[in-house]
Amino acid sequence: MKKQEKLRAAGKLTVMAGPMFAGKTTKLLTLFSILSKLNYSILCFKAESRKVSGMGHTNSHDERPLPVIYISMDEPEKILQYVGRDGIQKVIIDAVHFFPKARILKVIDALLSAGIDVWVNGLIFDYRKEEFGATRELFRRADEAMELFSVCVRCGSKAEHTERISGGLEQSLGTTGTRKAQYIPVCAKCHRVYSG
Repeated sequence: MKKQEKLRAAGKLTVMAGPMFAGKTTKLLTLFSILSKLNYSILCFKAESRKVSGMGHTNSHDERPLPVIYISMDEPEKILQYVGRDGIQKVIIDAVHFFPKARILKVIDALLSAGIDVWVNGLIFDYRKEEFGATRELFRRADEAMELFSVCVRCGSKAEHTERISGGLEQSLGTTGTRKAQYIPVCAKCHRVYSG
């Protein structure tokens, strides 16, 4: 066997980015369904704010479930432990922006180097219109990049931002607790920064 044949081709990176309510998770659900029907070996991951890992489901905003393995936001390297099994061909990461930027970039680079195709989705900006996690950098590196939009709830134009309308002031809030944040999609003109 020639040396070139022994080398595994690098995986491809696809990034879907945009505000909340733009259909990012819905697109991942469709992708997961298609890849599963084609008999690819695929794993889906999502960041979890608590120090837990394990199987579960995340829902799109239209309440469709996507089976995922929850990974603590502070431990993105655990993704590599799950994928370390032979035969995993595809990986999906929902809400990639929650993982620490430098560490999730290394994880994704390792997956791609192993010949695994990776699909991620994430917010480009937080509720303050500041860059959020690794999404923008991944968007630049992607083999295929799709910027998705919603509809501004105030004026009906293209919404590229997420506005927080309740909750705390942290960049990201946990999925538990009394300060659960609420959000709406808005355009740049209508966007207001939540101040508590």
